[in-house]
Amino acid sequence: METALRIANRGPFGLLAAAVALALALSFGGCAEKPREQQGRLDTPDHHALRGNDLMDQERWKDAENEFNLALSLEKDYAPALSGLAVVKAHAATLTGVPVKDKEKLVDQADDLASRGLSKAKDEDQKRVARVARIRMYTYTQTPDSWLKKAESDYETAVDLDRRKQDADPDFFIARAYRTAFQMQKSQDAYQRVLALNKGRTQQANDEMALVQKILRAAPGSMHGKLIAFEPSLSRADVAALLVEELQISKLYERGNTQRFDTSFQAPTQAGGQMKVDTMQRMPDATDIANHALRADIQEVMRLKVLGLEPLPDRQFHPNDTMSRAEFAMLIEDVLVRVTGEQGLKTKFFGQRSPFPDVRGDLPYFNAVETAVTRNLMEPKSRIQGTFGPTDPVSGADALLAIRAMKDELKSYVR
Repeated sequence: METALRIANRGPFGLLAAAVALALALSFGGCAEKPREQQGRLDTPDHHALRGNDLMDQERWKDAENEFNLALSLEKDYAPALSGLAVVKAHAATLTGVPVKDKEKLVDQADDLASRGLSKAKDEDQKRVARVARIRMYTYTQTPDSWLKKAESDYETAVDLDRRKQDADPDFFIARAYRTAFQMQKSQDAYQRVLALNKGRTQQANDEMALVQKILRAAPGSMHGKLIAFEPSLSRADVAALLVEELQISKLYERGNTQRFDTSFQAPTQAGGQMKVDTMQRMPDATDIANHALRADIQEVMRLKVLGLEPLPDRQFHPNDTMSRAEFAMLIEDVLVRVTGEQGLKTKFFGQRSPFPDVRGDLPYFNAVETAVTRNLMEPKSRIQGTFGPTDPVSGADALLAIRAMKDELKSYVR
């Protein structure tokens, strides 16, 4: 409008140009997308943003995205919805199978939405929500390289904005950021602040802090150990890598009591009646590991003939199959027997009554489970119910703790 008036001041021709400019301005203004009409009393930006946050907590990401978009269709610059949508986009960038270009696009979208959410915030509460969303975004995308410092800066601002000290989210999500950056002590301290505040997320904080404490005790030294520390389940390939890199099983077997001699009769196979001796029978490669990133670790555990990590009858290793807690217990038992030479460990608990309601005494893994638990190498799934959870997947934290405990137990058996 102001431009049209300036053009009109230029004389007769200016009047004509002003009319054209005004018509164009009105035309484009009329094409602007209008907010949709409200449908019901709870069809408000605030309600949809709150629902979106609840759905993110439930990891229902598509539903959360829909709620945030509904909020923005009512108010296009509603800050909490922009911030929530930033977290959704950041999470989407972490999903497996996302092409690099698509991931970069999602990261850019998340960053733009987070910036808009902060700039459009109308009060301190909305500004705090925007800062927390940025912490979550950085934790998912881990970009730029200084992402943790940026997250810490947003955390400090969010805490300052919480004048009433009613919001647990800043401490809770900075705890997750520290956990992602593998700064376990700082993560534990932040979770403890959530518990001390007692203003929400206490159960989540308690559960996640327990996991952090497990990792602190396990103190993984290998890169693979750190990468899988918080995984709820491990594949056969993951476990192979842990044994090789974290337990250093090759050196352990070389120094321990692991020699096995084949005293069976060998028929002559060469001229002159000489025996053909092959003291290093080579294990053939499994047919499904040629292109696997952990192929070297898999080959090593196959060479060492670790129980539970051999190729299956179809000559495949099945590297991506999940390892159960019962299978992991049998693996632990085999390592103990191989290193200590105590063959009696394999039958020590035969004939005894099982203390676990979900592990019968006649099952092939019963003895291994009892061995692992009585030696404090594995914990029951639930101490209250007394269950072991044999078919549940073994988690990264539990595997790392078991390996750490085995390291300590086997020190006296190696030369």
